[in-house]
Amino acid sequence: MKKFIPLLVLLVVGAGVWFVMKGGVSDDASQATQGMKAPTNPPPALAPIPGQVGQAGTAGASAGTGAESEDEDTSDDEPLDERTAAEVYKSADEALNAVKAGSAEYDDLVLSRFTTPGEDCTWCDGFYKSLKDLINSPDSKPEQRSYYSEILAISGRVDNISTLVDLIKNAKGPEEAQIYAEALELAQGKEDVVNYLGEQMRSKESTLRDAAIAAVTNQGSRQAAEILYKEAVESGNPDGHYEQGIGLGELVPSDEALPYLQEQMLKHDQYSHLAVKSLLNSGISGLRLVMDALTNSKNPEADEAMLKNAIDHVNYEEEVEAYAKKLVETSKQPLVAKFAKQILDDFASQNSDTEDESAGDEAEEAPMSKMP
Repeated sequence: MKKFIPLLVLLVVGAGVWFVMKGGVSDDASQATQGMKAPTNPPPALAPIPGQVGQAGTAGASAGTGAESEDEDTSDDEPLDERTAAEVYKSADEALNAVKAGSAEYDDLVLSRFTTPGEDCTWCDGFYKSLKDLINSPDSKPEQRSYYSEILAISGRVDNISTLVDLIKNAKGPEEAQIYAEALELAQGKEDVVNYLGEQMRSKESTLRDAAIAAVTNQGSRQAAEILYKEAVESGNPDGHYEQGIGLGELVPSDEALPYLQEQMLKHDQYSHLAVKSLLNSGISGLRLVMDALTNSKNPEADEAMLKNAIDHVNYEEEVEAYAKKLVETSKQPLVAKFAKQILDDFASQNSDTEDESAGDEAEEAPMSKMP
């Protein structure tokens, strides 16, 4: 019996050790499992560091309310507010307060409401009078004067635009004059406004003259085209202010202006190149007129002169591209085929530059996408 006592003792001790070890492992596993669960009352999340990008920032964005996400998704779908100032504001004081507030951030929406508000604006006379007082106020900052002046320019009223002209003439210095001149360039209106601006184009003061020319250039009507062409001829300036980025060569004509421009182009004189550039600015309609003129012309030297820098005025459109391809294949007029080929080459170059820029952008973004 004594032989088995040690063995029995060993069995009992071994069983105890096994039981303790099993219980210990179970407790550890239980504690580990509990450690993986989210605590009932988790500590508040740390505020994201401004400018930091990463999972924390993404999680923070996802934690926003549903209402915030909905606002972000639907903001782009909101219809544009195309109401005029006369429809939005009920009085001159209300409009003036809106303009004062808008001037703080150069609010484009407020500006757009004052674009030719129309004859139904019963409070506009008083409003414009108060606005002119603000422009002349010593308390108004240059940015505010610029904002207020732009509202006068887009009003469509000769009396308001004449106020800008007077402000340019009586400015205390070139910087102040430039504020009003830049506003005048944005002038809009009907025939009376265009005629008035045309008169200012004869000014000996270059700041006023150039601003008036720019303003007429922006109109696009036949009347504007006639005024700009006449000014170039009378001043003996075949360049027509083209090097300054204004004048007939930069005018984007309306359909009503095309026949007049065609007439000037067919003269084949030193000013015809301005008409050609303007025609090309209009798109496929103007391009057809130019190509027809070249096809029927018997003056190749004058035609070459008319096409100087003309390629810069052909804008990419699928219809233009198709038309140019057809001319390359079918035209028997060498200059027509040559210019059409130049158009296609220019389009191809533009597309190549665009693809290179896109590839460059993708290459810059690629390393970031590989980050863990």
